[in-house]
Amino acid sequence: MSEEEAWQAGRGIWKFNADRALSQEEAQIINIDGTVLAVARITGISKYGDRYALEGDLLLGDARVGRATPCPHLSRNPVTYI
Repeated sequence: MSEEEAWQAGRGIWKFNADRALSQEEAQIINIDGTVLAVARITGISKYGDRYALEGDLLLGDARVGRATPCPHLSRNPVTYI
């Protein structure tokens, strides 16, 4: 999966706290093994009923892509704030 494909698949559509998401500078798409697949600068959100999708600028080639996240996400909830 490319960085672009990971960003498109992971950015939404989810139930999350829109205000809290907008207070973050970046989003990382991380797989279940804890590997960073994509990093994007958050520019906004789109609303889909009671769910949202992140809007942002993909940071292609970011050094974190392909590495283990320093902040493991052990919850079954697909969205976390770090």
